[in-house]
Amino acid sequence: FGMRIRVLFSAFSAAGILAMGATPATADAVADFYKGKTVTVMVPSSLGATLGLYGRLLVDEIGKHIPGNPNVIIESRPGAGGAVGAAYGYNIAPKDGTFIAEVLSPSVTLPLLRKVKFDGSKFQWIGSLVPRPAVISVWKEKSPAMTLDEAKSKQVIMGSTGKGSETFLIPTLMNSTLNTKFKVVIGYKGGSEVNQAMEQGEVHGRMQYWSGWTAGKPDWLRDNKLIHFVQYGPPIKELPNVPSLKSLVTDQKSKQMITFLETANKIGMGFWVPPGTPGDRVSALRKAFEAMMADKEFLATAEKRRAPVELVKGEELRQITDEAYATPMPVIAELKKILGFK
Repeated sequence: FGMRIRVLFSAFSAAGILAMGATPATADAVADFYKGKTVTVMVPSSLGATLGLYGRLLVDEIGKHIPGNPNVIIESRPGAGGAVGAAYGYNIAPKDGTFIAEVLSPSVTLPLLRKVKFDGSKFQWIGSLVPRPAVISVWKEKSPAMTLDEAKSKQVIMGSTGKGSETFLIPTLMNSTLNTKFKVVIGYKGGSEVNQAMEQGEVHGRMQYWSGWTAGKPDWLRDNKLIHFVQYGPPIKELPNVPSLKSLVTDQKSKQMITFLETANKIGMGFWVPPGTPGDRVSALRKAFEAMMADKEFLATAEKRRAPVELVKGEELRQITDEAYATPMPVIAELKKILGFK
């Protein structure tokens, strides 16, 4: 009888050891996978734009927080307002946890508006470095319109990277809902090229995320070179006298369309991995992202680069995306018509 008790005790002890060892074993498996590997972070624009700035911030800091401490590198895949990079990440990039895609956030909901080769509802989100409220701005010295009301009677040329970008979507929607006279010129490789075109007088203005101005062109703000017509997305505390786009429209459908497009601003500087990436590695990358954003060294680096940061967790990004994909189809249909998407 005593021998039986000892045998049972040994069995239970072994089971307990195995149970306690399950989580570390999983963590060890992730660390073993990443050790000696190279993780690529893809930026869907030119590296000189704000997306490149935030992409490099992630590349420089996240490796120390990923189990196994892999090498982390950056690559650029610009085009079609972020759709080129998103399609590559979704269809071609490795699905083993060694590829992280930065998102040009309007491309997340682009599949609801036009035919593209990816499904934004299936992105596996790691996290976002910061939400991105945005503005419609013009170059003060070159713009024929100095106010939003003047932009309803004078043609203002706006630069855009492509029809999938908010640089196209928002001015075009404003033409329909507010009767502005924006002429949107598409085809610029990235945001930095649009900025250069503004300086040269090739275009008068652009849609831009507020962090794009504060981090990318703080001297333009300091020297008062810009006029901001409207803001949208989360409120911008530095612009209390600039009206929100949603406040300027009166009908419910227009407000719903703006809410749908504001999904991009809530997502902001988001990062995702392709569907099919193993769950334990997705979880490890999420934890690494959150640990990085709590790291004092990371926060100091972000401040030095004038890059505002505010964590949006991967699960929150999934919920934001799900809400956007639940938008009533008549609203989507009307928006597609306005934007010229068949």
